[in-house]
Amino acid sequence: VRRNAVLAIFTIYRNFGFLIPDAPELIAEFLESEQDMSCKRNAFLMLLHADQKSALAYLASCLDQVTTFGDILQLVIVELIYKVCHANPSERSKFIRCIYNLLNSSSPAVRYEAAGTLITLSNAPTAIKAAASCYIDLII
Repeated sequence: VRRNAVLAIFTIYRNFGFLIPDAPELIAEFLESEQDMSCKRNAFLMLLHADQKSALAYLASCLDQVTTFGDILQLVIVELIYKVCHANPSERSKFIRCIYNLLNSSSPAVRYEAAGTLITLSNAPTAIKAAASCYIDLII
């Protein structure tokens, strides 16, 4: 129920922001205390689209723990990193290690997305080699 409530708040905020003007702040607080991964994913997804600064603040606070998150949340985190680094290339150095770590995720989907993101973020031979190795592991 909570995960659907978060999506309902997101939809209301996106279409009728004046009804819940503090929705991003409420969802950011919810995200900090929530334990359920699908609820966290939906809350993070809302922040990604409604208040990217809050999403980045949350990610910065738990960057070292991303590998312990569920795959549904890891996928949204990869999406945020991709988006932020394309908009602001100077941010790449903050997130490249996280993407490298996600190449070893237990989820093939996360590994695939992380490899694709790594290739777009870095031209370094080690990054390309790591992404290629990940793709090969996924095929085999």
